[in-house]
Amino acid sequence: MSRRAAGARGGAGAAGYVLRTTLLVSTIAALLIFHIWSRTRVLASGYELGELQRTHARLTSEHDRLRLEVESLRSPTTLEKVARTKLEMAPPAPGTVRVAERATATADAGRAGGDGVDRTSPAGPVGGRVAAGARAPAPGGAGRRDVVVPGEQVALRGPLREARSPGEEPH
Repeated sequence: MSRRAAGARGGAGAAGYVLRTTLLVSTIAALLIFHIWSRTRVLASGYELGELQRTHARLTSEHDRLRLEVESLRSPTTLEKVARTKLEMAPPAPGTVRVAERATATADAGRAGGDGVDRTSPAGPVGGRVAAGARAPAPGGAGRRDVVVPGEQVALRGPLREARSPGEEPH
């Protein structure tokens, strides 16, 4: 073999060796950089997860506290206390509450507005009391029992409507 041929083969072998070594070192460097990058991402995600867990625990605790507060505010004792202090409400004075009787349907229910109450004649006073400036009851209004005198406080209690089955239209 000639020297020239041996030198050409040796140069190609040396260049191939350098190329393979460079490729191997580049691959190892890329793998190390990827490993370091992924490791820092894992650590950052771990810190973020820990912060989210602390926030979740704080919010869960606050939710439980608020749920207890809502339940305590719904208790009848607390409702009465708030009504009396903040809203300045009080039970009605004795004698100011009257039970309204349920109106019965009559033949004139269409003329009376559908609830059986005749609104074509003035209503009479309760128990014969007539307020100053009020008119005496008309003969057509004799069926009424309870009339509110202007300025008098009246509270109604009890069911005001008939019990209806689901899907039934109001009268």
